[in-house]
Amino acid sequence: MRKLTLICCVLIVCLTASHAFAQHPLTFLHGDWVGPGKTSGLIASIRFTWKPAFGGQYTVLQLHNRMTGEDGQEFVFEGIGYYLAAEEQTLTGVWIDSQGNILPLQATLEGQTLTAMWGTQETKLGRSVYRLLPDGKLEAVNSISAENGEWQEFGRAVLSRTNSTP
Repeated sequence: MRKLTLICCVLIVCLTASHAFAQHPLTFLHGDWVGPGKTSGLIASIRFTWKPAFGGQYTVLQLHNRMTGEDGQEFVFEGIGYYLAAEEQTLTGVWIDSQGNILPLQATLEGQTLTAMWGTQETKLGRSVYRLLPDGKLEAVNSISAENGEWQEFGRAVLSRTNSTP
């Protein structure tokens, strides 16, 4: 009986883990993406890595953004976002970056467009929209909420997948 119970527990854990990974709504983004863009008026070279984390319960985004000023000086911004599927088409998570920010994420998924709201009115409030384009490229548009409540775009990139889905 103990052996049967152990086998059932292992089977349940395996099925739950594989179900979570297979059902995560952001698996279409998994892989490495690179491309040019602009951030705060600077030319940028951007790399995204989207991959499963914690047994597939989360999708994690790792961002590396190397910006170059007109004088040739380079700036690097890095961040990691964790996305957990909360309900159908809704995700929640956290964003952590090289500027010392730790911000909550609330995201929605419509088709193959992920809209992530990050931060709060008390910290800063931003929006990132990741849209899979018909040609297979990924468009990323980042905006910040101004004092008057209007969205001001500060970053845009179109990225190509460099490898297949892991």
